[in-house]
Amino acid sequence: MLKGKELPVAFVTFKSRWGAAMAAQTQQHTNPLLWITEMAPEPSDVSWRNLSIQYKILPVYKIGVILAATLLTIFFAVPVTAVQGIAKFEKLKKWFPPAMAIEFIPGLSSVVTGYLPSAVLKGFIYIVPFAMLGMAKLGGSISKSKEKIKACNMVFYFLLGNVFFLSLISGSLLDEIGEYVSHPKNLPSHLAALVSSQADFFMTYILTEGLSGLSLEVLQPGLLIWDFIKSRTYCRGKEKDLYLYSLQYFRVIPIVSLSILIGIVYAVIAPLLLPFLIVYFFLGYAVYINQIQDVYETVYDTCGTFWPFIHHYIIVAIILMQITMIGLFGLKSKPAASVSTVPLLLLTIMFNEYCKIRFLPAFRSHSIQNAAENDELDEKSGEMEHNFDKAIEEYRQPCLVPVSFTQSDSSLYQPLITSW
Repeated sequence: MLKGKELPVAFVTFKSRWGAAMAAQTQQHTNPLLWITEMAPEPSDVSWRNLSIQYKILPVYKIGVILAATLLTIFFAVPVTAVQGIAKFEKLKKWFPPAMAIEFIPGLSSVVTGYLPSAVLKGFIYIVPFAMLGMAKLGGSISKSKEKIKACNMVFYFLLGNVFFLSLISGSLLDEIGEYVSHPKNLPSHLAALVSSQADFFMTYILTEGLSGLSLEVLQPGLLIWDFIKSRTYCRGKEKDLYLYSLQYFRVIPIVSLSILIGIVYAVIAPLLLPFLIVYFFLGYAVYINQIQDVYETVYDTCGTFWPFIHHYIIVAIILMQITMIGLFGLKSKPAASVSTVPLLLLTIMFNEYCKIRFLPAFRSHSIQNAAENDELDEKSGEMEHNFDKAIEEYRQPCLVPVSFTQSDSSLYQPLITSW
């Protein structure tokens, strides 16, 4: 009878923060699979639908999400390669002969081969973060913030593979992959040559992202259309605001990180791109300060859990820049400079490992010292019992929360006929 009442997951409330931190970060039993504990997320951050998934099946969900994201990244190479074909007018005429008519219209060929590829690529990429978030929700994470962190990670590597590397390859995908496999030593010099040839495209990409991306962020056309659709299809008796959402970290952080990567890589090869990038960051700072303060609703606090991933993205950008520098100095017949860049690459990797050892545990674990100090403050103020009762009430499953029959100020609850 007792085994029949056992639950696969449960929230355990402690009377002290010290006890909760100790229980969440220690092994409870000699069998590590019998009791698995971790710190509970905020009540508004809990993903209730994933709590019923058995722990032994979670690896299958995670592997499935990784495979789905990989397949999406691979199959998305087809439209990205086609878009890059537009940027090369000679290839465009070869693949699509009617395109030669563009030459007879003054200035049209410059627009088609310059601005159009970046705009089309931006349109294709707009739906990717939401598709990745849908996959991450199937991964079995117990909190919404972890789902968005996984989606953020998958979107960044998607952009790195499809926007950065495929844009460099520019259509000859199989030939370039074969070259890398057969001659791996030529990778730095080959990468440097490709990066140099695509400086104009990435400059246009930054301008497109800065002008159209930030303008769309301010205007919010997608959310306005989605709110209009929901207002015409859903029941309007809900008290919850249908428009306000939290900041979409999984969409914003990868795109900004890709811009940082492009700026770091091209800082040596094409410094003319840097002023455009600085203007983009200034505009982005002004836009997102306004969005965070006045538009988006704070649903839960991430407590800085996205920063280790941003740090990782910046390290990846620095490593790519240094590999490109090695190849660039080789193309310029500067072997001494190429050899001198190798220690920088090794130092960057060592610095990243030092940061993982020194600072990463602070983002994954909770300090016992801070927990004990907060307990002392609660005891002095008499808030210990109040916090304990409040925690039990907050972590109640939504379907078990008593229904409130209080009348709302909505016009739907007003009588159709009023007497004077």
